[in-house]
Amino acid sequence: MIVNTRRLFAQLLPVMQISAVCDVGSMNGADALMFRDVLKQASIYAFEPNPENFRLMQADPALRQHNIRLVPFAATNYDGDAEFFLVKADYSSHHARRGMSSLYRRSEGAELSAVIDVRTTRLDTFLADETPHDARLALWIDTEGKAYEAIEGAIGVAAQVQLLHVEVETSPCIGSNQKLYPEVKALLREIGFVELATDQARTQIQFNALFVRSELPAGLRLRVKTWLALARLRRCVGYAIHKICPGCIGRLRIAASRYR
Repeated sequence: MIVNTRRLFAQLLPVMQISAVCDVGSMNGADALMFRDVLKQASIYAFEPNPENFRLMQADPALRQHNIRLVPFAATNYDGDAEFFLVKADYSSHHARRGMSSLYRRSEGAELSAVIDVRTTRLDTFLADETPHDARLALWIDTEGKAYEAIEGAIGVAAQVQLLHVEVETSPCIGSNQKLYPEVKALLREIGFVELATDQARTQIQFNALFVRSELPAGLRLRVKTWLALARLRRCVGYAIHKICPGCIGRLRIAASRYR
């Protein structure tokens, strides 16, 4: 099912009583702030190994005021150090290139500006010292080709993870030997997750997929299905409005923003 997985993830955080969220590959902390909007008391960790992005996040008063814990590590499947390949980007804006640096040397399409050493951590290692053993966790993973490794590094806390949003690829467009969507999905199935939705067709080179625990209490499973149905309905209505009046969606968003 194709829906807005970003919005659905945020809506499900309180439904699933999440007490800690890891924003892995945060870039600028925007997603972490979205999570804070719906989880006032949860621990929220923003992992960002790119030093320039991290510096800007440290200087952002919104992240401080909303108690977002900034972590200058790359989350992967081992604790230690690694080469990190910085892509040339304009850090004065929110341009997407700021989020294209990776533990992979990108195959093509991005100009390399530097290679640096960064600290790495397994998520289970990090969270073992940060959260209680019964914490209910959610993971938001956008690691530029290293999703599989980030999930491997969370296996020690997999039983606590209730919800997981991950950027995946169907073609090795970032690293020549990267793990692709079928392998990521198989790993998640092996550790107890089922795919709930994607934000694009699975034939796309890159898209986001939302997973939940395969074994949920009946009441919670019903609530998740209800939110999924509402997300699907919202997408269908939006598509219908766009077909009838292509400019209406934009005008509705502008109007709604005036009342926030």
